[in-house]
Amino acid sequence: MRDKAHPFPFDAQAELVMKAFMKATGEKLNQARRQVGGGDEVQRFSHGGSWQSHHSYDPDRVDQMQTIEHETRLSFEDIMDGRLDVIERTVNEISNSMADSFAKAFYQMLSDTCEEHGNVIDGSSGSLGEQMLKAIEQVEYSVDRDGQVSLPEFRMHPSLAQRLHSDPSLQEPALLARVEEVKKLKTAQALAQEAARKSKFRSREQ
Repeated sequence: MRDKAHPFPFDAQAELVMKAFMKATGEKLNQARRQVGGGDEVQRFSHGGSWQSHHSYDPDRVDQMQTIEHETRLSFEDIMDGRLDVIERTVNEISNSMADSFAKAFYQMLSDTCEEHGNVIDGSSGSLGEQMLKAIEQVEYSVDRDGQVSLPEFRMHPSLAQRLHSDPSLQEPALLARVEEVKKLKTAQALAQEAARKSKFRSREQ
């Protein structure tokens, strides 16, 4: 016999609803996160609050985990009226707010890292074409799991992106030729570095 003092007789069903809610929220958040930072470069930890990557550009650096959290409120009237649309609205509210916070934290991390290592471009000097060329010259290429060279991806403010389509300095033949030279050079360097990295593993196996 069920305890009459039990205020919530549908615990099992409520747990299923909560699991479905968390799954839907997580899927929407991951989709938004992939649009900002990609989907393959995510580290997951089951415990701990800091980590150290010995193979990074700064092997002695220890980073601390940052927590992003949000809360939402449900009105008593919506619950009593049985408004099921509040579930979808809450999923969108939480996932959108957390995705926005993630994007802000992600770009702030990139900005702080670039400032820390002096990897910045002076936007007040030279044409837009010259500034973009300097940025391209400073970016390192990498090789993906399939052995293909990954070209750099630029993230910028929408107003700057619009200028890229109209600024005449970006169409100068000398600039375009230099961009191709840099592209070929950095592609060759990335392939050479990847070959050297793989050779270390082969030498250990022998």
